Formats: sequence, C-alpha cells, structure tokens
Amino acid sequence: MLARWKKIVAAMIASAIAVTFIIFLNNENFMHFYKGEVVISIAGDILLDRGVAKAITNNGIAYPYKGVSQLFHHDDITIANLECPLTQADGGAMKEKRFVFKADAQNADALKSAGFDILMLANNHTMDYRSQGLTDTMQALDSAGIFYAGAGASKREIEPCFIKKNGIHIGVLSYSSLPPEGFMYNDENATIAYARAGFLDEMKNEIAQTAAQCDFLIVYFHWGTEYRHDVSDLQIEIAHTAIDAGASAVVGTHPHVLQGRETYKGMPIYYSIGNFVFDKQIPEGTDKALILQMTVNKDGRVGVEELPVVIKNCQPHLAQGQEAAQAEADMVRYSRRFEQ
Repeated sequence: MLARWKKIVAAMIASAIAVTFIIFLNNENFMHFYKGEVVISIAGDILLDRGVAKAITNNGIAYPYKGVSQLFHHDDITIANLECPLTQADGGAMKEKRFVFKADAQNADALKSAGFDILMLANNHTMDYRSQGLTDTMQALDSAGIFYAGAGASKREIEPCFIKKNGIHIGVLSYSSLPPEGFMYNDENATIAYARAGFLDEMKNEIAQTAAQCDFLIVYFHWGTEYRHDVSDLQIEIAHTAIDAGASAVVGTHPHVLQGRETYKGMPIYYSIGNFVFDKQIPEGTDKALILQMTVNKDGRVGVEELPVVIKNCQPHLAQGQEAAQAEADMVRYSRRFEQ
C-alpha cells in the first residue's frame, strides 16, 4: 500500500512539474529570460493634452493605451517619447497658447499601468511650462516608477538611463535637435539634452561613455521637419555620428509622420516612427506609426520587428490586413534613399 501511495505522489509531482513547465513555455517573459534576450518595444510621441485630454475626460485615464497595453505587458522594456509636461504649473512658455501643452501628474500612474518603463523627455514641448513643469514631470515619473532619459535638474545632472533585464544591460540616451520654444535657457535649472549639427562633440563623448557601460545602447532623437516623409541631411549627420560613437540603435520622432529606415555599419536607424498617442491632425500620414520591437542578446545582436500602428480617436491600434500591408509598402518607399 505504501509503495502504491509513493507512486501516486511521484506521479502527481511529475504532473505538477510538467504543467508548470508548460506554463513557463507559454510565458513570453520567462522565455526571454530563458533564452538570454531582451525584447524592447519602442513607440513614438505621446501627447496628453488637447484632443487626447478630452478623450481621457470622456473615457477614463487608461483609454489611450487600451489597444496596445497587452503588447507592452508581454515585452521586457517599453519606451516612448512624452511630448508634454505633467504639471499643474501656470505661466506657460511665451508662444502661441495652442502650442503650450500640459497634463495632470496622475497620467504617470496610467502610463506605468499601461506598461511603459522609460520615457524620453528631450523634445520641444517638455518645457512648455518651463523648468518648473519639467521638474514636476520628473517627480511624477519617479513616483510612478517610470525611468526617463534626456532631462535633469540642471544640465550637469542629465544622465543616461540604464536598465538591466535578463542579465543584459540596456542603456538609453535622449536628445532633441529642437530647442524648447518660448523660454530663457538656464543650464542651472531643470533642462533637456540637445544635439545640434556642428556641436556634436559633447554628444559623441556622452554616447561613447554610455556605450562602454552597457551591452546595448539606444539613442532616441527628437528632430526633423514636421509632416515631411523625407529625411534631412542634418538627421543623417547626427544619426551616423551617434552610431560612430557607439550607439547600437537610433530612433527618431517629431515629424508626426513616418520616415525611412537605414542600416548603417550594421546598426538600425529609424528616422521617424511617427505619432503614438495623439489626437487627429489634418496632414496625411499623421495617423500612421510604427512600434519597433527589438530583440537583443548579450552580444548586442539585434533583430527588429516593425509593428504598423493606426491611430483612431486618440488610440493607437496594431494595423491589420490592408492597413498593415500599406504601412509596409510606405516604409519601403520612404527608405529608398538608403538602398545602396
């Protein structure tokens, strides 16, 4: 009888182990760990003011992310660009009020719940409420447990973002080639990181130093000409300089539309992946975007999957069918300049 019970218990344990193993095999995060790789989702610009603010008021604070949050919960790291300060500050920058943006700090918790891990702050709208608005934004992200790149309490305090997943060290730097409009620059106050043609030595040094401290370095730029699918010579100069200095991948936003991709010295460059959480804009292409999913291993090798996105009613959704096929065809067309 005792021997029989031992067999039953052993069979039950074996079954439990088998079920557990099957569960792990179907858990993407576990499989990333098991394979020694990191899957990084990179999205474009997030604006939480204007039409998006109205959509949030009408539908709830989690509304903008409902079409993509499940995707972000199955990767290891999710990155995007936050295109407005999270602040209650008054006295916005001295420019047209329709271009002065802000959102409530509670949006930071909603972004965290949606799966965002790192947000870029180097862009031309983060300081729409000056240094105070940027300070409030950094504090809100800190409280929500979201990392950020491209900003600091002063110029000297802007630091790279590092995150370790599955034994792999990922570094992120964020730069804007566009200065925030309508404020007086003071590098002793909270500010963002800049990268401008002709003044790239500082950026090169920062990239080289950061690359030496991680296995894979993403450099995220805010640059280019709005609503133009063609890439400027300035963007190319900055991107190539970043790769030459040690960047493993370069990603850009600001044009509000898709721009081409390039492989330079074996490294991927995406000049603009478009809007992400954004309200409706009139120019063609502003409702189309990409999520990049980069799979990185310890040796720094990277595979990139392009996930086409369509933005409808302030919500990004993964494109399907003809919309996805059209997005792929568009990227081929926008990238012809780099097919050498």
